[in-house]
Amino acid sequence: MVATISILAFLTAVLLAVSAGWLALRRAGKKAKRQAFYAILAFILSLATAWGNLTGEQPPSPANQARPPVAQTASPPPGTAPDTSTSQEKPPGASNQPAASGKLRVHYLDVGQGDAILVQMPDGKNILIDGGTSDAGPDVVQKLKQYGVEILDFVIGTHPHEDHIGGLDLVINSFPVGKVYLPRVTHNTDSYRDLLLAIKNKGLKATEAKAGVALPLEGSIQALFVSPARKTYEDLNDYSAVLHLTYGQTAFLFTGDAGTTVEEEMLAGGKPLKADVLKVAHHGSRYSTSTAFLKAVAPWYAVISVGKGNDYSHPHAQTLQRLQKAGVKIYRTDRDGTITALSDGQKVTIQ
Repeated sequence: MVATISILAFLTAVLLAVSAGWLALRRAGKKAKRQAFYAILAFILSLATAWGNLTGEQPPSPANQARPPVAQTASPPPGTAPDTSTSQEKPPGASNQPAASGKLRVHYLDVGQGDAILVQMPDGKNILIDGGTSDAGPDVVQKLKQYGVEILDFVIGTHPHEDHIGGLDLVINSFPVGKVYLPRVTHNTDSYRDLLLAIKNKGLKATEAKAGVALPLEGSIQALFVSPARKTYEDLNDYSAVLHLTYGQTAFLFTGDAGTTVEEEMLAGGKPLKADVLKVAHHGSRYSTSTAFLKAVAPWYAVISVGKGNDYSHPHAQTLQRLQKAGVKIYRTDRDGTITALSDGQKVTIQ
């Protein structure tokens, strides 16, 4: 439209100029001068309009006025439902539970001469088996936080010896706890009294850990105590709560400090013992992990929780020889630090 006006103006200017020139030739007068003035004005107007078109400047119109920006969204892949979630990456240490990954994680914590094992299930629940010594308690609490634990669904004290339950009072005081399992036996030590006081102050009651008791779990994970089966034993170690945990086609056996007497008892009772990973009892003592017991468990891997240069010479050479003869891969916390076993329900890998 603007271009058309400019062209018409230009043609008009040309015609007027020609007419003025013609009149000037014929007679000079006021009319000729006025037409000449109009011609010059039209010519200037046409030049200004044409210049505006060349520079690209256009008057605003509803069609080209600025519009608010439109957010760009990615289309979902074919065959998938639109994602309506608002997922956010959880910072390390801030997560209460690791996100469901389909993997079971078992951390054999390096707590020196003692036991502390964290089991993290695919549904986010946590089991703590023992808490190391009293001195190791703060380190256990710190490690649990590093693994993202905010709630301990189950705490198991395998037996009342200080290197197993010494740190549990601090753990229980530091985390919300669902249930506590202990074998029915007492011990006259400050560590054991501190544990019972922590349980009481938390408003909890200890559930007896004994053969046949199962943890209330769901899905493809089952955890069953396979010992102790008797009410009395001569050795406090033999009261150890032995837990057999299965996830899919894989299994773990946690033995506390159970000795050969209890091993024979479990074998005679036909308890489920077969496992991919065996937590070697009593830090590798020669009085545990018999050949017959190893044959029944048939583990691929053995984990020995033991302190460097300990006063008991654990693990004993005889136990190591039995494990080696059975073709079991041995891991030790005094050499390997904290050891983590991962299970996807089909196989186990060690980190």
